[in-house]
Amino acid sequence: ISDLLDIARIESGRIGMEFKKVALNKLLDNVNELVAPQIKEKEISLTISLPKNLPDIDADEGHLERVFINLLSNAIRFTPVKGQISVTIEKKTDHLKFDISDTGTGIAQQDIANLFTEFFRADNPINREHKGTGLGLSLVKKIIDAHGGKIWVESEIGKGSVFSFSLPKQEVSLGRTAPEGAARDTR
Repeated sequence: ISDLLDIARIESGRIGMEFKKVALNKLLDNVNELVAPQIKEKEISLTISLPKNLPDIDADEGHLERVFINLLSNAIRFTPVKGQISVTIEKKTDHLKFDISDTGTGIAQQDIANLFTEFFRADNPINREHKGTGLGLSLVKKIIDAHGGKIWVESEIGKGSVFSFSLPKQEVSLGRTAPEGAARDTR
């Protein structure tokens, strides 16, 4: 219910994004701590690769953390015991590119186009076993969109998936609630 309400609020501009300077290395440390029990339980190898001199970015820290938690939780769910997950950040000219890759079950090509659609859940044995609403990836996309970024996925059945997204490198402007063209707080 919370995810659905947040999607509706973001779409209508009623949820404000609190943009401030965010240190990605600290954010990823926090996320790593949160997912560590599931990683340990499945004996998954998690690698986080950050470039030197990674800049702080203008973002809503709570919502960005939610993006990483959702993507990593999905990677953990679909990666078998002793599998591998990696988080990589690359500095580009005007944006940062994030990749969350796994050695999981992969996603059928016919399902990729619908992954970010509300209530969509791919038909596979893991999804049949685990309950879910099909709202997580839709919410992730809305958050990335509100940050002026893009998200996409590449996957192959039996080989795993790579969820990628980009976020602009931008200066923090105090008092800003959302990037140009994105949902704004209208309260």
